[in-house]
Amino acid sequence: MNAARIRVLVVDDSAVIRKIVTSTLLKEEDIEVVGTAASGREAISRFKELKPDVITLDVEMPDMTGIEAIPHIRQIDAKVPIIMFSTLTESGGKATLDALSAGATDYVTKPSSSTSVEASKDIIASSLANKIRALGQKRRRASGAAAGYAGNPATHRPGISTTPNSRFAAPGSFSPKAPVTPFARALPQDSKSAPDRGETTRFRSTNHRPPSLILIGISTGGPNALGELLPALPANLPVPILIVQHMPATFTRLLAERLDAKSKLKVMEAKGGEVPRPGEVYIAPGEHHLVITSNSRSELSISLDDSPPVNSCRPSVDTLFHSATHLASRVMAIVMTGMGQDGYTGARELKAAGAEIVTQDEASSVVWGMPGYVTNAGLSEQVLPLNQIAQYIVRRCGASGTADRSSVTQSPNSHAPAVSTATTSRSTTSEIGGRRWH
Repeated sequence: MNAARIRVLVVDDSAVIRKIVTSTLLKEEDIEVVGTAASGREAISRFKELKPDVITLDVEMPDMTGIEAIPHIRQIDAKVPIIMFSTLTESGGKATLDALSAGATDYVTKPSSSTSVEASKDIIASSLANKIRALGQKRRRASGAAAGYAGNPATHRPGISTTPNSRFAAPGSFSPKAPVTPFARALPQDSKSAPDRGETTRFRSTNHRPPSLILIGISTGGPNALGELLPALPANLPVPILIVQHMPATFTRLLAERLDAKSKLKVMEAKGGEVPRPGEVYIAPGEHHLVITSNSRSELSISLDDSPPVNSCRPSVDTLFHSATHLASRVMAIVMTGMGQDGYTGARELKAAGAEIVTQDEASSVVWGMPGYVTNAGLSEQVLPLNQIAQYIVRRCGASGTADRSSVTQSPNSHAPAVSTATTSRSTTSEIGGRRWH
């Protein structure tokens, strides 16, 4: 046994899936499968016995489901990364979000029954192995068993997707030379581990005017992070929010519905053609890039783009950020927890054009890949724990934080006064919420 390897427990009621996952992971030099289980109840027993660094957990199993097993595992170890292995279906999406709410760390979508064994192995080798690697690094570093491995950028395989959409991946048009930084360092999944300074928090001063548009890029750990951030924002927030969360189709719609149910803001999956209004949140649908365009009335509007993946991601944070560079002087771009470096190039472009860049801090991120690249490149002006990002947004936007959703005006004149925006290669006159940006 190589003590430096990430030790994994594979749990699935299908003997075929267990064999495919195990044989594929055993080919990874830094991953070791220490055991398997066929049910949630057996998983609990084997976890106590084997003490793995990471668990891959099927959703639907006899005797005890994966979702039912999560609280029992969390009682034993509150921090162990749990990766759900779920299907790309409506029921699979609902179960995945239930699992994340119950305490799962992340998920990977299972190969369909029609997928060949070799193709299934490719999916597992890219999506599952990379997530195990990223999430397991912290566990190995903490035990001192991963000397010479943890935090080594060589452990990242360029060109291999770290998102659930990996089987659709193609080389992206953005290929930045990222700063030298550890790749996708795994960190505590409990965002409340960050110190809560509450009202005594003193944010750095900024020379930026109040933003008129907020863009958020997020990936691994995102559903739970958004589930904390958005409900903390008031209904009278005077700006719209556009979000790219790395998730497949169906999952993004279900995520939007859940966030809408618990938030004062109106949260929806983008359909294309909408004019973003204050108090509204739009989430990019899986398999579509989300971009900012202008409609025939010179209003800013949302468009969906089916062009090839960027950074092996569709939707891509870089694509959204790039589309907003002509509005940059009134944009706040926030890069939150996630693997890889999607958002780094777009943040660099926005920063150069005058935007305000904010990143989630290392301690409250499940994985500090995306925000870490932006932070370590010196692009972020505020590096904040998750539980302080909403407070910062409210402060910068001038919202009271006390109104409910019914107080949000849908008037086309409800937005901030017209402002002059920075431009990159062209001048533009556009509107958000009916007000023109010159």
